[in-house]
Amino acid sequence: MSATDNLNLPIIDLRELDNENTRADFYKKLRKVSRENGFFYLVGHGISQEERDDLLNTVKRFFALPQDAKDKISIDNSPHFHGYTRTGDERTRNKADFREQLDIGREVSGLPILTEDDPHFYRNVRGPNQWPEEVPELKEKALAYSEKAHHLVIKLLKAFIGALEVSEEEFTALTTDNVYRLKLVHYPANDGEQGPDREQGCGPHKDATLLTLLWQDDVGGLQVFTEEKGWIDAPSVKDAYIVNIGEMLELATNGYFTADIHRVVMKPGQRKDRYSMPFFLSAGIDVDYLPLLKLPKELQAEARGPTSDPENPLFSNLSRNYMKTRLRSHLGTTKRFYPKSYEQIMKSGNISSSAY
Repeated sequence: MSATDNLNLPIIDLRELDNENTRADFYKKLRKVSRENGFFYLVGHGISQEERDDLLNTVKRFFALPQDAKDKISIDNSPHFHGYTRTGDERTRNKADFREQLDIGREVSGLPILTEDDPHFYRNVRGPNQWPEEVPELKEKALAYSEKAHHLVIKLLKAFIGALEVSEEEFTALTTDNVYRLKLVHYPANDGEQGPDREQGCGPHKDATLLTLLWQDDVGGLQVFTEEKGWIDAPSVKDAYIVNIGEMLELATNGYFTADIHRVVMKPGQRKDRYSMPFFLSAGIDVDYLPLLKLPKELQAEARGPTSDPENPLFSNLSRNYMKTRLRSHLGTTKRFYPKSYEQIMKSGNISSSAY
């Protein structure tokens, strides 16, 4: 038996896509595991462990800074939702997540800041990042990693053209001018003395994106909900990423693929800090409606219809929905830059159902 025989999730080797002798089987396997699981391990991806470890060590130096140093690049300073979030300041399903994080987007400058009365104010999610002056090397390393992760996820996303037997033309809307975001995340250890609130590292949610590429350390805590087994563990596998289907891809396939609910649990007595680096890929900033992919008849017959989490509906206007997830998750930023939206959120009580 191999070390992976007892895993709850399947493994996909991306090298099989590059080999014309194995490509057809790769497409079948990718389609099967994406339909049955929504989560899988990815190996053969070409991003070295040394590069990930180098970025991780730099990230750890950032999170080890004094609180006031980290707060200097608070996400509440950024109308683009780029920056640092204190432990407990992001919420999922109206409950605080016990983690701190740094959100990094594509480095863009010179764009105007749109008011929330502008119908295109969702474009504000693009803009410059904030970087810690105490750890200057983080900028170069994080942006270099983001570019490699972006290239990898686009390659995987385009592989679904072959897996689903759809035309490249209708898939173009999913691969043009994509929005992406890298989160560098630190989950403090849970010594059990702070009570149950510390167990929610990240609450149950679906990703409102196309695909997520996750690197995680070996501490554990990631769980995926399945209809058959309930919550299952998704531990780290050496040199493997975890990939999960987001709601955008679920919608585009009419539910042929399903975005699974997942969470991070830091159980009492977990005395090691946890670190992870999820990379989220979304559709282009001005894509209003996802294309409903024209699947072959036999695949259409197996499509279940989109099963969006009822507490996190995916609206047809993708860019506005993308912005809504940010507005609900980071109330300090919303209150400062988008007061009308903040007032509406507080009246509705829908703080956040998404940890994106």
